[in-house]
Amino acid sequence: MTEHYVTHQGKNIAFTVVRKKVKNVNLRVCPDSTVVISANKKVPYSYIEQLVKDKLPWIIKTMDHFETKRSIKGNRKYITGEIIEYLGSYYPLKVIEVPGREEVIFDSGDFFLFVRDDNDPVLKEQLFAQWYKDQAKALFDRSLERMHPLVAGDGIEKPSITIRTMKTRWGSCSWSRQKITLNTELVKTPPECIDYVLLHELAHFKYHKHDASFYSYLAGLMPDWKERKQSLKSFSANLSLCRG
Repeated sequence: MTEHYVTHQGKNIAFTVVRKKVKNVNLRVCPDSTVVISANKKVPYSYIEQLVKDKLPWIIKTMDHFETKRSIKGNRKYITGEIIEYLGSYYPLKVIEVPGREEVIFDSGDFFLFVRDDNDPVLKEQLFAQWYKDQAKALFDRSLERMHPLVAGDGIEKPSITIRTMKTRWGSCSWSRQKITLNTELVKTPPECIDYVLLHELAHFKYHKHDASFYSYLAGLMPDWKERKQSLKSFSANLSLCRG
């Protein structure tokens, strides 16, 4: 394991090279913003360095994303000026005290939180949790309408969708019960990531295991699934896709 640097706009970007028995050169940005490249010993360093340079825009964007995530996670108070995640983007929050109905409204690129007491963080968190859940239902239903036609010709019936917050999975499926479960947190990721997770689970109705047949089938339906999976990892490295 060795550490190296490339310079971008006067700033040194560090990356670690790990030599191991792998077929492909794998580049990843970790949640702590460290950059790690796994490569076989036969791959010359010049190739790895050029790969890092070619990927610098994506690397920097991902590092900034993780930095924003850490800031949000460490200081979540639901106060005016705070940043809220939704569909892969970040939007400012404005809290307004009102005597009437308490609710969350997303309008023209801004979040508005109407509450009777601005000093009640528990209630504000509950209001946002319910708002995310409501959005998830509509977003996941629309995604199913987009993705199911891709597999319908293979005899896969349209399953039901359940929504819940999960600590270790983006999604899971039960082919015996014709059901897919999706993580509410998916509403914070881009629509293309939602489509990828849903199609991944739909593919399990044909191929239950994560084997070569499964990934070949998935690639035929969604050729850029690997890029979507990588994008999904930038939102949480702790969640995975599993079958049920």
